[in-house]
Amino acid sequence: MIREYQTKDLDSVMSLWLSGNQQAHHFIDPQFYQNNYEFVKMLMPASTIFVQDIDGVRGFIGLMDNYISGLFVDEHYRHQNIGKALIAKAKQLHNELTVIVYKQNSSAIAFFQSQGFEVIGESINEETLEPEVTMSCVVNHTVKIGKCAL
Repeated sequence: MIREYQTKDLDSVMSLWLSGNQQAHHFIDPQFYQNNYEFVKMLMPASTIFVQDIDGVRGFIGLMDNYISGLFVDEHYRHQNIGKALIAKAKQLHNELTVIVYKQNSSAIAFFQSQGFEVIGESINEETLEPEVTMSCVVNHTVKIGKCAL
């Protein structure tokens, strides 16, 4: 079940954030994420967060307006459409979504492309000095029933 974040979810969300970053970004010193843990924890309430709750938090998506500030799924629950469901929830709320992904994280780029995102730019992350890509997806909310659009 996807639901809105609750304060009690903070430790689970932060655990997913830390382990997910360290697993997906092997090219960045793991200490970078340890050093930023408390800062990110403090910023969490500034995002709109939805969690996938399957007997506990198994994934989450953080949104700042139409920007995806984070999408993480517990490694034991990956490839079970949790990420796809979280993106679908974000698409319900926004007409356009953007995300920034490290260029070396090819699996994340492929995932976002499978969800309709396209690369629209490249840059260098100022903190890690790693190349990253900006991806965007325009959401079509038109639902056609017969010849009528809602």
